[in-house]
Amino acid sequence: MADNPLGEAVEVFSAPIEGVIVALGKGIAEAQTALDQNAIKTQEAIDSDPVLSRQGVQATWYQFPRVDLRLKLALTVVEDKAAPTAAPQALAPSALAPLAISRRLIAQPVSAAYQNHFNYNAQASSEITLSIVPVPAPRAADATTIPPRLSAAEVQAAALASPAKFVTASDEGGHKIPSAQLRFDVNFNGAARTWFVLQYDPANPANQPIVVAVDDATGTVRVIST
Repeated sequence: MADNPLGEAVEVFSAPIEGVIVALGKGIAEAQTALDQNAIKTQEAIDSDPVLSRQGVQATWYQFPRVDLRLKLALTVVEDKAAPTAAPQALAPSALAPLAISRRLIAQPVSAAYQNHFNYNAQASSEITLSIVPVPAPRAADATTIPPRLSAAEVQAAALASPAKFVTASDEGGHKIPSAQLRFDVNFNGAARTWFVLQYDPANPANQPIVVAVDDATGTVRVIST
């Protein structure tokens, strides 16, 4: 049976206000990550396609340019009393050490369940408005403008040495080279910092192309299609 994330969900009436805000931000971040992962998979599919890869097609990246939240909460200030601190040396031995008291703001979302359970009047709730705006991470330069570390010849050699079943021939020096009977493309994706190597038959598109990806930073070869 498939997991049901809501099957064991339990409504929490009270939580620290900072925990509520963090939970909201985490949910939005996870949604953005899912969108980014989908774009990456789409780009990989494009770079693995013999026709689309030659056209320079790029996947569409979606993002939340701004998320505005308006929360109705019942707010409560509570005190956390910690253990007494050590008495100062100047005080008499019988002097009581002061309690370490910290105050926290506790929030209760004004849901239908909360109103019914506590007979709460929603008109007495407080309203908090939040705006979450994405800020690009600082980096030295745009990844798409940084030249690749590997050369096309190095990438070709790494791809042909991989387990992928490329159709090859040998040059005069006995080195493995792609067969002249098939199309062989080496493309670099600057955004992903990844090379894609494809071998396919333009005259017979029904034959699945052989595709490998080569990481520009490490030279690691990943076989996508054999």
